[in-house]
Amino acid sequence: MLLNVLHRPVTGVNYPYYKLQQEYAHRLKLKVTLVIPAASLEDDRMVEEILRDQQEYGDELALWLWRGRPEWGGNAPYWLLSKENKRKTLAHDLELFRGKLGQEPVSIGSYLFDSQSMELIRELSPSTTTVTAGCFEEGTKVFHGCNHSWYLFSEGMSWGPWYAAKGHSFRPAADESDWSGLVAIPHLSRDLALAYEGRNDFFASHPANVQRGLANRGLRHPYDFNLIDQYRMQENMNDGYSFYHVHVSPPWLGDNPNVQDPPEISQQIYLETLEYLAQLRDEGSIRDMHMKEFGEWYKLNIPFHQPAVALGKDMLYGSGKHYMWYIDPAFRVLIDANQGGSIGDLRPYAGRFAAYSGPDSPMREMASYPYLIQSQLRTGTVHHSSDGARTTLYVTAGTQTLDLCECQTRVAAVDRDGSRTRVTLTPAALHFKSGLKAQIETVYEFTGEGVILINRRLLSISDPAQQLGIQEYFKGCYGFTEYAEDLHGIVLEVCGEESRQELAFQYGSRSIKAVRGQWAAASIPQISTRVALESMNTACLSAEAEEGHLFNPYFTLKLNHILSDDRREAAACLTIRKA
Repeated sequence: MLLNVLHRPVTGVNYPYYKLQQEYAHRLKLKVTLVIPAASLEDDRMVEEILRDQQEYGDELALWLWRGRPEWGGNAPYWLLSKENKRKTLAHDLELFRGKLGQEPVSIGSYLFDSQSMELIRELSPSTTTVTAGCFEEGTKVFHGCNHSWYLFSEGMSWGPWYAAKGHSFRPAADESDWSGLVAIPHLSRDLALAYEGRNDFFASHPANVQRGLANRGLRHPYDFNLIDQYRMQENMNDGYSFYHVHVSPPWLGDNPNVQDPPEISQQIYLETLEYLAQLRDEGSIRDMHMKEFGEWYKLNIPFHQPAVALGKDMLYGSGKHYMWYIDPAFRVLIDANQGGSIGDLRPYAGRFAAYSGPDSPMREMASYPYLIQSQLRTGTVHHSSDGARTTLYVTAGTQTLDLCECQTRVAAVDRDGSRTRVTLTPAALHFKSGLKAQIETVYEFTGEGVILINRRLLSISDPAQQLGIQEYFKGCYGFTEYAEDLHGIVLEVCGEESRQELAFQYGSRSIKAVRGQWAAASIPQISTRVALESMNTACLSAEAEEGHLFNPYFTLKLNHILSDDRREAAACLTIRKA
């Protein structure tokens, strides 16, 4: 695993805690990148100390952008400034950095860099190669958790490093011509289960945030070590590569009102976390790097098209939940094994939605990449009126239909072969009121080019004479938050052996159907995306598409098949393309 440790030099009342962080890291001989805010560059004594630490310990010096200056956008965070004020702020801070430190910032950090920021960094600081560019999945739930006061919407990005694309900084570039020129890393390494289902600013490679989430008992904090080990585990599925990022600002080690522990506890927990990382480095399990050093390694070792996968296991509550993440330039997807292997989140990068944030942007504060499915923001299984954005498999025997989302599964295996990734889930056990029992195995295969193959296999059935009707089900929309967007303009299509039909979305609860179906699809012009569900079996009974209404603002795609003792497999192909 590759490790990056960042410290943020500060002056004033929190200066002693910065000094303590530096003492810990230097004692352990960890490589440190200092992300330096403009306010610290204006303090000559701090500048002398920063240069001394660079000379004595080899600390990398990087720039930290946080807020605009009073004359350029007031106290707004950098990503919420206009392009003109972003430019002025960046130019001023770069001049200060160069003048005080006598060198170029090879790395630059912030909580969020949008596409405008990436463009300006490449223009004004061409020596910069690596940036911290966003907080993985920090958005709507954190906004509510901070009493509607934390305007950072960064959902739909990668949990690990990526080549930031030109049109939207959260989208992985497809190739060099699509690339902004910067290697991006997330602000923190987040819990890959709780970042999806919970308030994701609590559980991450930030020990004080873990304390804020009440996951420690005094100095007992196994969660911090377990999280490190879970990221080390990702090596097994990514050709021996994984990345971990630690960035704790000094105030978290002081008398912080957001943490229930006294400063001495926070400081010791941070030290023990660094000690564990240093121990793993000394054992050869971790290699620590500066931020620029990592960016150069990434460019040499990770091709543009290479997908990344990550398995998130619940480490805190004993639920047994598994979440499988997959990302490539066509899409990002989360498989929710806890709900039978449904897709709980889907971001259609193939549409190349372009956006930036700021007062001169139609998106204003919203920097997230849009979703087709986000079952945490737009519900999951049925709980009132109708279900929300998700996928599932409905299984019917006689008059009873069961939803595979109500069966807990786990990730049994992840196999990588070149550009292909195969994820096999443990069988879902179905129990019907008639006494019939069946087991269905689900296998996802990601083949690149925006294709997901979904294979359903009947492993066992207690009555071999019984047939099971199955319905591959995709319910989606497009959105950024929990609130519905306008779905006018979406076009639904179905195609069968004998007919092809279209339906323009009008919130009328209408549906179209093709017998002996081949595919069902939806074109979403707002995000330039077409999603299609295609049968890979000649025995598909029908393909259906359905529009929702204003109390059910979604579209639904369906494929109907039969599973039986002599027809044990059904396969579908889910494709995400640019419309």
